[in-house]
Amino acid sequence: MPNQYENEANLDAHLRTTGPEIWRQTEGGVTHFVAGLGTCGTITGNGRFLKGKNAGVQVIGVHPEEGHDIPGVRSLKQLELTKLFVPEEYDTLVEVSDREAFDMCLRLNREESLVAGPSSAMALVGALKVIEDQPDAVVVIIFPDNAFKYASTFERHFPEVRAARQLDGAQSGEASPNEQLFSTLVANSRNPHNTCEVDGLRAALESDAPPLLLDVRTVEVHAKQHVRGAKNIPLAELGARRGELPEQLEHPIVTVCNLGNLSISGMLVLQSLGYRNVRSLNGGTVAWAKQGLATNAE
Repeated sequence: MPNQYENEANLDAHLRTTGPEIWRQTEGGVTHFVAGLGTCGTITGNGRFLKGKNAGVQVIGVHPEEGHDIPGVRSLKQLELTKLFVPEEYDTLVEVSDREAFDMCLRLNREESLVAGPSSAMALVGALKVIEDQPDAVVVIIFPDNAFKYASTFERHFPEVRAARQLDGAQSGEASPNEQLFSTLVANSRNPHNTCEVDGLRAALESDAPPLLLDVRTVEVHAKQHVRGAKNIPLAELGARRGELPEQLEHPIVTVCNLGNLSISGMLVLQSLGYRNVRSLNGGTVAWAKQGLATNAE
């Protein structure tokens, strides 16, 4: 067993790798380092390295409230059992509530398209609480988890996720439970910056500046039925086929799949490539065809 709460190889790994990586990538400009407190290998190892380079780097530890429901982190009382917890080496400790962490988690997924889990969100909330808005601040926050691992935890804090995820599962076999969870987190917000409806897409396609309609399903599924005029680039090939996408990063793009699950992932990939005007079609090809609009099957 690695015995991660006591084994100093835990913090030594950050002294050897993560700390130097942060120093290189910020070109020595990092001013604040923020991490959630779990085993404490991350904050102690990185803190020692960064302060060894620049004693002025502020090391900030973020912990949950007592009785919390945030996986992977420890409250102050629980941290008494963590031998790698060395509070005298940190500049600040800040507490974050469950509500603050989970609300921020939902925002990160919906608004920023970051697949961050609740302990990542907790660290961000802690940073926002204690770090002033300074133009010269270079803040590094460790995001150690993602939303996919915590479906049951999300359902406890957001009952609407359970109902929507069950509906997605009943309607489509194309997405795994994790993909269903993520599509619920993002698409169910009906954020107009992330999604569009059939009527909106139809009007956009008839405008003077129509969007690129991009079907991200496999070639075989696309061939069975697709929105007429949709270009097919399977999700797994988007990065490799970058040359087939618009040169202008502001060019409007709408991603499409069967029901609007896989297209969410397509939207995220395109955003990671720098495209700033991408939306996913709610309801996908099925909703398009239900309104009697043209598909290749006609």
